[in-house]
Amino acid sequence: MRLPSQLDLARGLTLADLATAWRPLVMTSGKLASAYALERRSPYLARELVEFAYRLPVEHKISDPAQGKGILRDAAKALGLPKEVWASRDKLGFASPVPSWLNGNLAAWADAQINTALADAPAAFRLLLEGGLKPGGRFDRTRMQALMAAAWFSD
Repeated sequence: MRLPSQLDLARGLTLADLATAWRPLVMTSGKLASAYALERRSPYLARELVEFAYRLPVEHKISDPAQGKGILRDAAKALGLPKEVWASRDKLGFASPVPSWLNGNLAAWADAQINTALADAPAAFRLLLEGGLKPGGRFDRTRMQALMAAAWFSD
């Protein structure tokens, strides 16, 4: 049996996100934002852009999860936009409390779950699981994603 490479894994996870999370997100986010008089935009969902992003090498997608939007920041730098634009962190999204829980009171529990899964996980999933052992930032979903993968291996 051939184990998936990092590229296969990244593309597989992307397809899983597109198949399960993308449509409900697009369909409900606008309605939910409107219910609370919030502006909500999803500008990066044009089909051509999604297809282009899917074809990008994995290192352009997963370089520094804590930084976020790295490829967009790199593009802004290349276009010569001032640092105040591409380095700005003043426009932040609505943060879920889950990353702070998993890096705070639930950190030991999360680490135990991930370490248990690492013992039996296929090599292709080790990078994802090991990434979950590193505390992330306010918007970083790496630990949560690692916990979901760990749940797969727990049964």
